[in-house]
Amino acid sequence: MNYSYEEFLEDLDTGREIHFIYRNENYYIGAGTGKFMFWRFYDSASEIIEEDSKDLLRKVILDGKQIKEVWNLLEIDSVF
Repeated sequence: MNYSYEEFLEDLDTGREIHFIYRNENYYIGAGTGKFMFWRFYDSASEIIEEDSKDLLRKVILDGKQIKEVWNLLEIDSVF
């Protein structure tokens, strides 16, 4: 799947949900109940909830880096 970071941002802002894999871990990012959310599957402590997608993306850190910095290492599992 050739899915660009720009497409990801657009999908996130329009309320779509994205599941992705990073270093063999499954993650969720999306919009629900009017808020933007992120978490690693089966790890409730990893949950981040923000009102704005840009605020959420600033707080999501994978191996000390933001999603944009590790984008090419992510495997997009599904977008719905």
